[in-house]
Amino acid sequence: MPQNMSFERFAAVFLALLVISAVPLFLTELPPLLDYPNHLARMYLLPSLPSALLERSFVVAWAPLPNLGMDGVVPFLARVMPLVWAGKAFILLTFALLAGGACALHYVLFRRWSLWPCLAFLLLYTRLLLWGFMGYLAGCGLALAFFAAWLALQNRHWALRVAAGLIFALIVYLAHLLAFGIYAVMVGCYELGQVWRFRPTITTAIRALAVGAIPFLPPLVLMSMNASEGRIVYASPLRKLDLLFSVFDNYSRPFDVVCFVGIVLAISFAFQRRWVRVAPEMALPLIGVTVLYIFMPTQLFTAAGADRRIPMMMFLMLIGSSQWMASSRIEWRFMATAGAMFAVRLAVIAVVWQSAGRFYAGLMPAFDQLPPGGCLAVAFGKDGISVQKAPLTHFPALAVMKRDDFVTTFFAYPTQQPIRLQPEAKKFADLLAPDELWYAFVDNELQLTSEKRAALERCGYVAFAGTKPFTLKNTMGLEPAFVAPRFQLYRVTPALS
Repeated sequence: MPQNMSFERFAAVFLALLVISAVPLFLTELPPLLDYPNHLARMYLLPSLPSALLERSFVVAWAPLPNLGMDGVVPFLARVMPLVWAGKAFILLTFALLAGGACALHYVLFRRWSLWPCLAFLLLYTRLLLWGFMGYLAGCGLALAFFAAWLALQNRHWALRVAAGLIFALIVYLAHLLAFGIYAVMVGCYELGQVWRFRPTITTAIRALAVGAIPFLPPLVLMSMNASEGRIVYASPLRKLDLLFSVFDNYSRPFDVVCFVGIVLAISFAFQRRWVRVAPEMALPLIGVTVLYIFMPTQLFTAAGADRRIPMMMFLMLIGSSQWMASSRIEWRFMATAGAMFAVRLAVIAVVWQSAGRFYAGLMPAFDQLPPGGCLAVAFGKDGISVQKAPLTHFPALAVMKRDDFVTTFFAYPTQQPIRLQPEAKKFADLLAPDELWYAFVDNELQLTSEKRAALERCGYVAFAGTKPFTLKNTMGLEPAFVAPRFQLYRVTPALS
């Protein structure tokens, strides 16, 4: 049988892995995450607008929105450290919540500290992080930690459990809506499973289910007050199998496939040999989250890639819900191999992030060409919404914090962010769609309407961000201010109209 680790030894290992996981963050000023520059620009505006120039474009409008995971933390961290470091601190905190949540769940279920749940560190640099889904990732970390706490309170007085549950559910809801949904499934399936396993009296069963359900009522009331926008889209069911790979999909597809197949085969072998077992009480929660994944649409209102976000939680739950049963000698060999994979994968990510940091540093002077308090339109093609080693889709949003400018692609969705656009700014954002500007100037396949040409001229500047080097085919009315292979900035002249 495996030997138990002392808490001190486990804490030392956990802290060491967390510090190692943070290495890529120290190699670049701007983490190369797709949505991250836009999020960072929003953090600059919160909790209050820092200049009168920005008040012409933005209004801070705090509300109990189910997407405040980053908004509720980073602006307050920025009071004691530079904003760029506050953003990195939030990423590191998210890592600690995700890995720590899995480890806490493991301890509550098995009452032992072990190396096994440290496998969660393999799942920190996932495709979700590269997309920049920071609120969701933080929400998932909170969901795991609070679910572990909920289980720890299993035998406590019902009033304490309801009170704690209210706090847990509300915090996860405010962090992210989808994370809240997963948390609700976890708690609901766990309570149902307990009733099924122990077959209590009807009165006891109803009380247990009520204690589990009551904490979710306030968030559901808030949800009913937050009208949903967008549409629901389902993709091919076969795509669900491919999306499981997203937990290991980083920068090198062949390398990532080998790692994914290797870890899946190794864990499957360990389960087959009964070296690892799942806690019986976690069977139904695991099934519930898997069913949620199978039936989750790919587009859920304004949440793109809703289904691709769930596999990470499925794997983290599996790691936290299982324990090593074979000899400690085999465990050490297994974990040493996993540790080597972790080190190699992290080294690849560190090299990519350091290179991306140098690339971004070379583009920063472009913002010096912009007038303070101005307007910057952004153009990118439909292929721009994708993960790259150094994504540029939302890089222009940094003009908000660099020059106090309004950027037309700034995230200000009423149901997601506590920022509203002033009427003139919203008009610019609605008229100057990034794909239309790209097709009009880079591809020269679209003619802008007179209203959109006039709006672009009033805006004054336009930035083009590409996934690969490009050249504008139509430069009428554009005067170059900064030109690089993948990022170009132009001043709009009266000749446009």
